[in-house]
Amino acid sequence: MHAAGGTTDVYRALAQRLSDDRPVYGLERLEDAPTVTEKARRYAEAVTAVHPDGPCLLGGWSFGGFVAQETARHLTAAGRDVQLVVLIDSVRPLRRPGRTPAERLRDHFEGFARHVQDAYGVPLELPYEDLVAMDDDGERIDTVLEILRAAADVPAAALEHQRSSYLDLRIGEAHEPGRHDGRVVLYRATEPAPHTVRDPAYERDDRTLGWDEVCPRLTVVPVAGHHLSLLDPPHVDEIAAHLGRELAAGTRRT
Repeated sequence: MHAAGGTTDVYRALAQRLSDDRPVYGLERLEDAPTVTEKARRYAEAVTAVHPDGPCLLGGWSFGGFVAQETARHLTAAGRDVQLVVLIDSVRPLRRPGRTPAERLRDHFEGFARHVQDAYGVPLELPYEDLVAMDDDGERIDTVLEILRAAADVPAAALEHQRSSYLDLRIGEAHEPGRHDGRVVLYRATEPAPHTVRDPAYERDDRTLGWDEVCPRLTVVPVAGHHLSLLDPPHVDEIAAHLGRELAAGTRRT
């Protein structure tokens, strides 16, 4: 499943390192699916259309892990055998008691402004009160990106990625994962990611990144990289080797 705002091309290196006899399908971003549950329902239909019978394995990096876990729940409820769900450094956002939704939004955009200052060397003066007052996430991020466009020379593709990533982020934060009793592997980065938006909601230090609450058969595999490097060599080689062993073990059990 695609990560926030991105395509499944990020998994190319991982797919190339897996067994040649196992087909790998990418499920791309749906613009018109407003919730993780709706995305998962439609992805479950797509999986069934391509692979109507037999076991399947689902996975995703970051936001893609949320969608994979929910899609697994849909397929399992329909009687399908989901042998494994793979979460690649998917972080469940912390619930911060006492923080209002308005404060949560301000936290995020203050972090984004700091990121712009670090990355482009320009201050980003955002109308925080106006942003908080907006009801539509699309209008909110469009306002921010218009200010960014005027302040710094940012490529159009990067602006569009920021927009789609933010919308997926908001969908992910609104989602409350349900219980999935199947096998789940979490590849957890052990290093902080450099040069990214620092958001307190995602600054978790627990080993399971919150997934043990809804995935009782969870295995955590630490990977000595950071969130943005796990799908690149050499870290993707480590993930592929471990995942290959998991897939072989699943085949033997079948």
